[in-house]
Amino acid sequence: MVRGGFEAARWDLKSGKGTAPSLDEIYTPASLPGLGTTTTYLHTQATVGFDWRTSSGYSRRGGFYGVTGHDYTDRDDALGFREVDYEAIQHVPILRESWVLSLHGLVRTTWDKGDQATAFYMLPSLGGGSTLRGFSSYRFSDRNSLLLQAEWRIIANRFFESAVFYDAGKVTARTSDLDLDHLKTDYGFGVRFHAPLVTVLRVDVARSTEGTQLVFAVSPVF
Repeated sequence: MVRGGFEAARWDLKSGKGTAPSLDEIYTPASLPGLGTTTTYLHTQATVGFDWRTSSGYSRRGGFYGVTGHDYTDRDDALGFREVDYEAIQHVPILRESWVLSLHGLVRTTWDKGDQATAFYMLPSLGGGSTLRGFSSYRFSDRNSLLLQAEWRIIANRFFESAVFYDAGKVTARTSDLDLDHLKTDYGFGVRFHAPLVTVLRVDVARSTEGTQLVFAVSPVF
């Protein structure tokens, strides 16, 4: 399969609210690129890969293996960058799909354009309901990320299943550090309600070294 897309997006950063200190009280634009800026991105992307799942919204068999290239052009030539994602998904049915072993791997890498810098809010991140589920959203971010996930899905009927899962991942400043050392991990249990081709509701409870997180989503984790 081959697919592509284009979008224009405007980011306007304001000072944070709440009890925790705002980023602009701790960092400066020189130490944290993108802080206090208003940026318009022209984003183009293209994916090349193989996809033989029943559906990307819900599948018990098949897989997806693909590479996606992103180009983010800043109209002010200050915060432009490029990103390449490498993703693999495999669903292995067991006992006539009574059980399914589902595996997912995702690597994201970024590069600045010339003397431009990547805005901190556009860096690859881990944490939240679709990556490291036992950590808060965007808990870890850096120039590159590695995510590994495994689920053992138990099919109750055509519209309901449960799953036990394990997530592992890390973010790094250098691509050479994208290895299996010092991974952040979590584990948990979830239930899913679905139609034949789409996930209607996903509820996961995940545990990590930083506590327990409850996830509600209307899409599959992968």
